[in-house]
Amino acid sequence: MLRVAIVLAFFAVSVHAQNSTRKIRVAPTPLADRCGAAIAWTESLDAALQRSKSEGKPVFWYVPSVAGSPMDRQPEIDRAMRAGPFSWPSTVALLNARYVCLRLAPEGKVQKDYGLVRGSFIEPGWLLLDADGKELARMHSITTQHPQWFEAPLRERVGLPTAEFPATPAAKALWDAYRTRDFAGCERLALALLDSEPAPPLAAEARFLIGAAQKRAQREREAIATWAECAKAHPEEPWAWKCAMESEGHGPFWRGIEDFLPLPERVLRERDEGSRAPRGTYAEEDLWRLCAQHLIDAGDADGVVRDSIYDFGGTDSLANVHLAVTFLCGEALLHASRRARSGALSVDEGLRVAMEGRIEQLLQLAQSDAKLALEDRDEILWARAYRVRFVTRWAQLRGAGTEASRRDELAAKAVLGPAVLALSRLQPETGMWFHEYGNPFAVATALQALAYARDQGQAVDVEIVARGIGALRRCRTEQGAYTYGDPGRRPPRATAPAAAGRMPLCELALFQWGKSDAADLQRALAAAFEHHALLAAVRKYDDHADRLGYGGFFVWFDMLGRAEATTFVADAGPRDVWRAQQKKLVLDLPEFDGAFVDSHELGRAYGSAMALLCLAALEG
Repeated sequence: MLRVAIVLAFFAVSVHAQNSTRKIRVAPTPLADRCGAAIAWTESLDAALQRSKSEGKPVFWYVPSVAGSPMDRQPEIDRAMRAGPFSWPSTVALLNARYVCLRLAPEGKVQKDYGLVRGSFIEPGWLLLDADGKELARMHSITTQHPQWFEAPLRERVGLPTAEFPATPAAKALWDAYRTRDFAGCERLALALLDSEPAPPLAAEARFLIGAAQKRAQREREAIATWAECAKAHPEEPWAWKCAMESEGHGPFWRGIEDFLPLPERVLRERDEGSRAPRGTYAEEDLWRLCAQHLIDAGDADGVVRDSIYDFGGTDSLANVHLAVTFLCGEALLHASRRARSGALSVDEGLRVAMEGRIEQLLQLAQSDAKLALEDRDEILWARAYRVRFVTRWAQLRGAGTEASRRDELAAKAVLGPAVLALSRLQPETGMWFHEYGNPFAVATALQALAYARDQGQAVDVEIVARGIGALRRCRTEQGAYTYGDPGRRPPRATAPAAAGRMPLCELALFQWGKSDAADLQRALAAAFEHHALLAAVRKYDDHADRLGYGGFFVWFDMLGRAEATTFVADAGPRDVWRAQQKKLVLDLPEFDGAFVDSHELGRAYGSAMALLCLAALEG
């Protein structure tokens, strides 16, 4: 129970706000850090190639990072891989039997020779080499994990057929229950198996599955305790090492990166960039359904989604990040629920009930600041602004027709007034709203949220709006580009290539308050589409990654601003072209399991919610 207390205390750090930018990044315990040790790793490339020649096996080269990478969270990425694929018994057995395994972060000539360089190879990933060092295959930008998907290309390369889900035979019934989302049945079968006193490897696997089922049932504290108990009971078992990593909050299952649910056959046969699904794998309706389920699974018992580890505002700001993501998830679920109610989206009764229950829970959550780090100013803007968005969307989508929907509208508006006031009070005298620092995209986010509230009949302080508009215009060049930060009293300086991602959102905020026109809004959108490749190139990085300052954490943020700006274009010609273009970009980006992600720090719940919000905006 000591580990449980430690991990819960760590997860609660953000509740005790410090208003600092200190990043408290706790390392795994020694037992958890053993994850991946069941693989027979070779120490150097030369040694791996020598073994390859003598044993007649290709080299599997795991690349945890590359020199000069802009990735902020390289250790966390490596932990997720070691506790994910390199802890799955079937993958461990496949790699040890059929490959010479190398774990190496390349440098110097080796890095250059194999093209393992910043921007070309985004960690984590792997290469396959023959005995002469010739590259046979590669995979990088892996942000989603699943045993079948990970093993498929490795089995193919050595002539093995694609396998069924690689469950331990004695635990197959447990896995089958989990994979059909019968989490109660999975837990019951696992407990019965433990009563038979199985050998330690099977007992550890069963305990992992109990914890996984508990986590999926929003019983996260029980899951932590179950995994910690497994680590204590079976310290020599790889499953127990994984359980330790999960119980401490570092594991890929805990962070929403890994799951074991059924996959389309196509993703096991065809591969795209990294863990992205082959284009056209999923219809739009499939994505709505899969993402809605993912958003529900990601929430804890209190409704808060905590899969994000984005701590650029300091560890004490994480509670604010989590609330921001939670309200985005709520807004996305409102749209999914609307589609289900109208018949545009086919969902089973379980998902329908779960969506409605989560939406109701989040409206209750929106009525209180109890989950915020109120003393910390970092990132609280997003929580405040996205709460306003969620509540206004509730009023809009639930406030028409029946007496019950009218009650929903009134309930939402009772929450909206305090939410608008809290967002307004965050504005400093300069008008420059901020998250970690003042900038135009924070101002635009606040102004847009206030505009949505105004459109629902909520009174908004005109002086607050005027100051915000002044601050935003202060950042705008004559060419319509927006600075990254607050220029203060200096003239704004920004180029369209560097600012193209944020231009539609910023211009839209002015347009919604009558301070921009159709020509400038279209110019901003044209720039965003023209320079989209700059944004796409850094999609899987978690920090600023190129000379213009683009980073993965801007991808879905900018894509949503662009999608919503498109809806305000009155000219049907360019509007319809951009709408189709933007929709294709979204539909091309799901991961192989149908969820979405950009920066792994922000998390897959954030990416999935933003993708659904883009699709909702583009409906027309």
